[in-house]
Formats: sequence, structure tokens, C-alpha cells
Amino acid sequence: MAAKTLVVVESPAKAKTVKKYLGAGYEVLASKGHVKDLPKKLGVDVEHDFTETYEVIDVKAKVLAELKAASKSAQHLLLATDPDREGEAIAWHLSDELARPDLTVRRVEFHEITKKGVELGVAHPRDLDTHLYDAQRARRVLDRIVGYDVSALVWSKLAFGLSAGRVQSVALRLIVDREREVEAFVPEEYWNIGACVLGSNRPPFVARLASADGEKLEVTRGEKAGAVRADLEGATYRVAKVVKREQKRRAPAPYTTSKLQQDATSYLRFTTKRTMQIAQGLYEGIDLGKDGGPVGLITYMRTDSVRVSTDAIDAVRATITELFGASHLPDTPNLYKAKKNAQEAHEAIRPTSMEFPPSVVQKHLKDEQFKLYKLIWERFMASQMAPAVYDQTGVDIEATPRDGGAAHRVYGMRASGRTLKFGGWLEAYGRGVEAPKQLAGEDEVDEPEAGQAAAAAVEVSLEESADATLPELTEGETLALVSPPGVVAEQKFTQPPARYNEGSLVRELEKRGIGRPATYAEIIAKVQARDYVEKLASGAFQPSTLGKFVVDGLVSGQLDFMDPNFTATMEEELDEVERGHVGRVAMLRRFYDRFKQQLDAAKKQKRWAPEPTPTDNKCPECGEPMLKRWSKNGWFLGCTAYPKCKTTQDLGQDGTRTTPLPVKMTDEICHECGKPMVIKAGRYGEFLSCSDYPTCKATRPVPMGIACPKCGGQLIEVRSRKRGGRTFYGCSNYAAAAKCEFKLWQKPVPEPCPSCGAAFLVRGGGKKAPVLACSTEGCGFKKPVVDEPRPDAAAAAG
Repeated sequence: MAAKTLVVVESPAKAKTVKKYLGAGYEVLASKGHVKDLPKKLGVDVEHDFTETYEVIDVKAKVLAELKAASKSAQHLLLATDPDREGEAIAWHLSDELARPDLTVRRVEFHEITKKGVELGVAHPRDLDTHLYDAQRARRVLDRIVGYDVSALVWSKLAFGLSAGRVQSVALRLIVDREREVEAFVPEEYWNIGACVLGSNRPPFVARLASADGEKLEVTRGEKAGAVRADLEGATYRVAKVVKREQKRRAPAPYTTSKLQQDATSYLRFTTKRTMQIAQGLYEGIDLGKDGGPVGLITYMRTDSVRVSTDAIDAVRATITELFGASHLPDTPNLYKAKKNAQEAHEAIRPTSMEFPPSVVQKHLKDEQFKLYKLIWERFMASQMAPAVYDQTGVDIEATPRDGGAAHRVYGMRASGRTLKFGGWLEAYGRGVEAPKQLAGEDEVDEPEAGQAAAAAVEVSLEESADATLPELTEGETLALVSPPGVVAEQKFTQPPARYNEGSLVRELEKRGIGRPATYAEIIAKVQARDYVEKLASGAFQPSTLGKFVVDGLVSGQLDFMDPNFTATMEEELDEVERGHVGRVAMLRRFYDRFKQQLDAAKKQKRWAPEPTPTDNKCPECGEPMLKRWSKNGWFLGCTAYPKCKTTQDLGQDGTRTTPLPVKMTDEICHECGKPMVIKAGRYGEFLSCSDYPTCKATRPVPMGIACPKCGGQLIEVRSRKRGGRTFYGCSNYAAAAKCEFKLWQKPVPEPCPSCGAAFLVRGGGKKAPVLACSTEGCGFKKPVVDEPRPDAAAAAG
């Protein structure tokens, strides 16, 4: 019997989970994301209310055909795509393609893929939301217009093929601005000075210099540090004041998208994109071997809300009481204030059921799924637990140098310590183990955690810390200087601001109101997809020269969208469109009219690329001077005799390397004039060039010293000059009369196969577990890479 109701979700995994809960009478299929989008051309009629031209995405034609076929036998269509703007847009496009007069079409939302969540969504269908769809349409049109027109501007001002986007260009500006701060930073010297002292009770502790003669004291020179140290080494010490108080540290709010991405970057080393992919899987369903199907483990993962349902709060409070006792449960549930413009229709990211603690489901999860789920579980547990309580002690000490002192008469020293009195929510992260400070959030501590480090008698650190152990002290008590270490003076230098990594960039975007939960990962992915930034080994972003030129050019064009504040305002306007307070066309027209004026003015600017500059280098081919030039591939030296002489040399990103062009003689013979060929270094690597250049301008790739198994020619490395082009290894006779089309995607190594006798092996297996393998069909030989063979220059030259 044909299904009466067709339910369409976005992913096959989600479809499988939802089908489990709906059972007979429902057919659940997946759209696999968007089915329609704007074409490659502009696709927006600016003059007629910014009307879009949507086309079925080529690879989705088959999916759409299957959905249409299934809808013909259905009486009801439930569009259950993700509960956000993108999901609403997909639902509208599906409705356009599948609707017919006798088919009822409704929209449903699943905020968690559990039996309760699915049944609740199906029980409360709604009409398609015009305002929500208009907000998505407005964002899509804004991105298309800016991307289309500004990319063309960048092409004309820098180099063809470059691109720019509305929000990712602002994110790139943040990265570039931070890099400029790092480059301009001048370290300043300062000194930390402290004394290890002991009272009538142990242990000894460190008091840190704070003031002199009643005024705040900052020591910035070694001479001053020496004088102060001499004073303190001969000083008498007494306790001037002891202040004890109780300090409470409140529990953190449950996760929003940005907070989850930040912590996953900091503690799990996940990229924002990977974090969202893992979270998507946890949301859509994991097969726990229970009741014959998958279970959604977390609520919807794209949210900026900290709201939690009453049922979920009741469940977690019961679990807290069971695991930790009533002492760890607040009298009333903890409530958290949402940030401005948060979408309160969603909940925070939390476990869907307290029946699935991480230890129980671990065996069903991949390692990265377990780590992220554990992070979400512990954060949610902590969010509804009692505050942690500390006993905080602050001690003021007077140090009086003998004979009035050489530098000052009286020094003020400070020491503080903190003892955990009651773990509270910290115990959700492991009994007796302090949770990472960032997990609590920077604004969720009742009082400043000022303090200095404690020290043993022979080890002293003057770094700031709040967890020193102080002995019992009384006001007026005399203290003795403990030597060693006695008085310690540490020279320090101020540090530049840290470059952004994925987590800190998400935090900055959220702080400035740029982007929304559904877009953070996409913004960062697009910034990295271009050659505008480099991700360092530390995970920090460093802009390339190309990235700096793009930002500087766009900023010089005084384009509004490059202003972070303007971009944040645009996000707020999109929110207003979603609420129905602002019309889509009015919002777009207001933006576009000003944008067009600014764009036309920017087009009149001179090129953004730097002008060629003279150097002391001479061209090794013709002897003419060489100029330092720039292209989108970086800095290089180019001969002033161009185009007659096309000699170039890559200078690298910083443009500082100006070593002579290397030239190596080989036994290769020029295929055009018969003279010897030499190896030269160009902008795209080494190549063979005729030694009679410029009379003969013949060139060809350097052979790898491995014969082609198909025709006997030489294998060569073929590097694409196209950005993003893939390197492969082919036969040197491809362009010859033989037209040999032998090709390898893995690098050949001149080591014979011990199994079948093939002349070479290929490198494979990836970076973590590289192997050498035989490429001969049916052989199957493979071995781990120990010392990869490296042919010498002579072999490489043939």
C-alpha cells in the first residue's frame, strides 16, 4: 500500500532515524541539501525587485526526480528540513517542485531527532514561513551581488581569477589587522620581583612587589630592578593586612554553536568545519544497538540560544542529585541571559536524554564523536550545578629596607591564595579536577581572580596564579626571608597580541555581531580555501601578501561592507527581515544603491598591485637588470628585456630572496637544436632549458630518471599552473609523435618491485603512514616507508 505521507529531510542518516520513529504510513526521503540554487552567472534581476533565477542543481536532478515520483502517491507532504533559514529555503524550493493541488504541504521542525522530538514536530506542523525564507533570500542575494561585482573589481585591480566575498572579506580584514598589530609590536622590558618569606607557620610562600612608598611601582629597567632587589634583600618583613573571604564561581551556560566551536578548537584541536560535521552526525542519529535503529544524541547544533526546556532541566537535575547528591543542586534551576538577537526558538546544544552518558555510548561512537559528545554532556551537566566555592586569602606585606633603602623607604608586597572549599559544578569535569578556565567563560566569575603564585623553599615562580597555598598568618606578624631563593627578579618582555586561530576568530566574529551560528564554519572555510591566509603549525592564521593586498585594496575603495560594524548592522537587518519588521526588497535596495556608488568610485582607482622596482640583480641569460615584480602567485624577479627575455626567479612570499638563478649542466640534448640542456629554477620549479638560450628557447620538464613502462620515454612531474590544479606524473613523449598517455597520480620512486620486478614503486598511504607500493595491476606489493629513496641530481637530470 502506498505511503499516505511523504516526509522530506536533508540527509539520508536523518531520514533513517526519523523513519524509525514514524513507522508505517510514512515514507521518509532525503533531499541531500539544497536542490536549487542561483546559476553561475549573476542570476539576480537588480532592476526588478532583486528577483532571483533559481535552477535545479545538476547533481540533484536525480534526487529531485525520486522525490517527485514518491510524492505522486502521497496525500500529505511534510517538509522537515533543518529548523533554520537554509532549511526554510530548501523547504520552499521543494514545495515549488513537488506541490500539486491535491497534495497538502506543511512544514515541520525537529529540534532533536528522538521519538519525542519527531512526534512533537509532526504534531505541530505549520505553514512555510515567508519572512524566514525572505531573510535567507536576502542573504543569498547580498552574497551573490557582492561576490560577483567585487570579485570583478579585484580581478581588474590585482589579478584575474581572484575572488572576494561579503562576510569572509571582513573576516580576512580582522586577520590582516591583527597581523599588522603583530608586525608593529615593539616589546617592552619589565621586571617581576618577589621575595620568598616564612612566618611562624609553614609553608613558605612568595610575596610579589606591588608598590613603593604608597605608590604603584612598575620596574622597567634592569638598573632599577637591581636597586630594588638590593633593598629587599636587606629588608625586614611584616604582615600589614590579611583579608579572607569566600569566593563563588558560577557554572557556565550550556553550549551555543560558537562556544562549542571555540572549545572544540582549544581542547580537542577540531576545526570549526569538522566540529559541525561531527555534531551533525550526533544530531541526526547514532545506532546504539537499541530498538533496532539510530538515536539522535544531541539537540540541533546551530543555535545562539542558551534556553533549555523544562523537561530537560528536570532530567538533568535528577541526574545531578543521583550522581553528586543534593548539595550540588541549586535550589532553583540556573538561568542564563541570551545575547542580543539570539534565536530563542531553539534550545542550547545539549544531550537529548540523560539515559545516554558518554561512558554508556562510547562503544558505539567514533573517537572524535565521543570526545565532542563528552564535551557537550559535561557542559550541560555543569550548567545546572551549584557554584564552586573557594576560600580566598589576600595578604599585604610591608618590606622596610635597612637604613632607609637606596631606592625607596617602604615596599608593598602582596600574596594571595585560594583553596577549593566546594567543587560544585567543577566536579562535572571529574571529581577534584579543576575545569579549564575557558569552560566557565570570561564573564562568569563573580569576582576578579587576582593572585600570585605560591612557592616552595627552593622553587619560585612570579607568574600570576590564584591557586597558591598560604599558611595561617596574623596581622603584625614578622616574616623571615628564606634563602635560597630569597629575592627573585625576573626580566620579562611584553608579548604581541596573539594571531587568530579558528576558535578565537569565531569568538571575535560573534563578539562583533558578524555572521550567525549557521555561518561561522562556512566563513572560516572560505577564508582558508583561497590563498589569502596560511594556517601555521600552531593553528594560527597568518595572512599572505596576496591577502593583505586584497584587504588594503578593498579598504582603500571605501566599500561599506569591509567595515566590521557595517557588516554587523547588516546581520541585524537580516534578523529584522526574518521577524517581518523590514521588507526584503527595501533592505536590498537600500544596500545596493549605496554599494553601486562606492563600487563605481573604486573602479576609477589605480591598480592595487605594487609597481615594479629596480634591483641590483642581473639577468643570467641576457645580462639586463632585473625588476622586483608581484603577481597573485607571489613576488618574483623579471628581466627588464621582457618579452624578448622571459627569465624569472621566484622570490617567495616576503620578496626578500635575491640569490642568483641556479643553473646545472646535464647530459640531456635539446630536442630542437641538439645542444646540451641545463636545469634552471623558475617560478613553477625546476625545468630543462637549452644552453643556447636566448637563441634557442626550447624548454621541457626535468626527467625523474624512470623509464615509462608503456613507451620507454622518461617520466616527468607535471605541475599545473592553475590555482588548485593537481600535480601528476606522466610520460615525456605525450607531446611527441608517440602521444604516450601514461599517467600516475602517485609519485614514482626508482626502486624495483621485489615481487613482480617492475622498474619502480609509487608512494602512497598518506602522511601518517606512508608506504611504497607497486602500481602493476594484480601485484599488490606494499611496504612501509623507512628512508624514502632520493635520487641524486645526476639521476634526476637523466
